[in-house]
Amino acid sequence: MIADIARMRVAAFLAALAALLAGDAASGAAPDLAAITRPGANIQRSMKLMEESTAQARNTVRILFYGQSITRQNWWPIVGDHLRRTYPNANLIVENRAIGGFQSPSLIQTAEFDLYPFYPDLLIFHVYGGPGDAMDKWEEIIRRTRMRTAAEILLWTHHDVGRERDYEESERIRQIAIKYDCGLVDVMQQWQQLLAQRNLPPKALLSSGPHLNQEGCELLAGMIIPFFKYDPQLISDESRKLVTDVPFADRKRAGRLPDGSIEVTFTGNRIDAIGSPDAGDAPLAEVLIDGRKPSTLPGLHVLTRPSNAPFDAVRPALKRIGHQAPLVEEDWTLEIQESTPDGTRFRFRASGSVTGDDGVGTNTEEFASRSGRVVIEPESNWMIAWALEYRKRQMPPDFRVTWSVVCQGTDELRFSPAKHDGTETIVTLAQGLSNDTHTLKLIPRKPTELPISGFRVYCPPLD
Repeated sequence: MIADIARMRVAAFLAALAALLAGDAASGAAPDLAAITRPGANIQRSMKLMEESTAQARNTVRILFYGQSITRQNWWPIVGDHLRRTYPNANLIVENRAIGGFQSPSLIQTAEFDLYPFYPDLLIFHVYGGPGDAMDKWEEIIRRTRMRTAAEILLWTHHDVGRERDYEESERIRQIAIKYDCGLVDVMQQWQQLLAQRNLPPKALLSSGPHLNQEGCELLAGMIIPFFKYDPQLISDESRKLVTDVPFADRKRAGRLPDGSIEVTFTGNRIDAIGSPDAGDAPLAEVLIDGRKPSTLPGLHVLTRPSNAPFDAVRPALKRIGHQAPLVEEDWTLEIQESTPDGTRFRFRASGSVTGDDGVGTNTEEFASRSGRVVIEPESNWMIAWALEYRKRQMPPDFRVTWSVVCQGTDELRFSPAKHDGTETIVTLAQGLSNDTHTLKLIPRKPTELPISGFRVYCPPLD
């Protein structure tokens, strides 16, 4: 019932917005801004995948919502629900990894765990900048996304809460969207128009601070939803280059060598193998990239987000973990051994499931483990003391921070069991390569034709 009411309210908002947007179009806007605010602008690869999905061929679309508390509010499930209803045949993988309270200077650190490894087809992003050079870090998140993924990006400006800095940040967001070919929903402009039209103060749509009340959430969803429009006229040459399919039958790019191996030359930082319907789940071939096993290549190992700070359901205990030596797949634990009750000063021991005991450090000094596989900058990187103060609690006994190192690739081609629902069977062979030209070689385990229909290559637009 609640969902139905929300949908009806959103429908009403959409009708009102249609009139407003028509007025904007008639009045004219800056050419660059008009281009990126046109519904569907710069997200047409994702929209095409959704639009062309059928029950027999279900395209996978990975969608990531990322930002801070505003992005975690109840508007985003309305948007996700709309996409699932509108495109029921698409295999939508939708996640929200937003972290409440993390402005861009914090989010630029956690993006290393959350954003780039997820490698979305579509990133839906909003965050507040903060003081100082925070908007430069805001832009840097988008720049790194363009350098490290082939994701399409949808941004939106702040809603109006009456703060002068929000107007300035919204203008910067418009400039960033133009510079990096993002889609843009100009929420600030539409929000101000609707407030004026309904003679409401900004706080009428807010709960606390800049946070939205339920009506505000429905209004924001109603502004975002119209942007998801498939329009073939908006498909650009640049978007076509982001992700390309190499059919197995394309012998110019996927050649068979005399020894039965398959060699594919590609340019990008990720390559997937697409299985034929009868691929099965047996080991099929050894995988080499530029003559090396993917597990030995730099850049393919990434960290999962560290476990949460004490008594906190959202924020990780650490914003960033670096390394000085090559990583291996393993699980890590930081065991807090001595601590003040408020968590402002403590000692910890680091250990990895493969590396073993890797040294002792404190939160007030930079820590570099003996192996070089864990490097932690002091104080501001930790969220433990902040969480304890915020929750008015003391450090719990035996508190630990955990994370894992995973390889974004495989040394052995092996497909997961087919779902037989029309969804493609795909395995990522390597992700996180340098954005250059590479050679993939598959050495079959048996002298038989590999059950592969093709390959998918991802090429970020920035080097």
